[in-house]
Amino acid sequence: MTAREARRMTNKTPPEGTTLFLIGMSMPRLRHPGAWLAVFLAMPRMLVYLKRNPDAGLLSGRLYVGPSIMVVSYWRSAEDIRRFAADAQAPHLPAWRWFNKRFADRNAVGIWHETYVIGEHETITSGMPPWGLAEAVGAVPVGPGTKTAAQRSRHNVAEMSHSV
Repeated sequence: MTAREARRMTNKTPPEGTTLFLIGMSMPRLRHPGAWLAVFLAMPRMLVYLKRNPDAGLLSGRLYVGPSIMVVSYWRSAEDIRRFAADAQAPHLPAWRWFNKRFADRNAVGIWHETYVIGEHETITSGMPPWGLAEAVGAVPVGPGTKTAAQRSRHNVAEMSHSV
């Protein structure tokens, strides 16, 4: 393995059901911070709760703040996400009910999410610590059979079909 290849990592085969969950918010009315600030502050509280309660199913998550706000998270399963969302003792459900009562249909703050069960995928990190799925499920060096995106995708599909 060359020194360059030693720096390149791809994800270990994730357990069946591993799920990518993207959630974010938009602030169409920046001049109304009372509307979006409370929604924004709810997300770090949820991430802290999830990190302190690993049985909830979060494998890893990162908050991104820029022109829009987004959390990229990996979970053991889509069912774990749904269970967390519906748990009255966890911070999501009370915050969701509050949001719907105060801000739904007011065009002051928007929330979106997307859920993807990992299947056909490929990842790579180079010159940095494992990131994303490789951080969530573990990383392995890129090597024979995983040097290109197409090879990594085929490898992950084959590995996941063997684990079923």
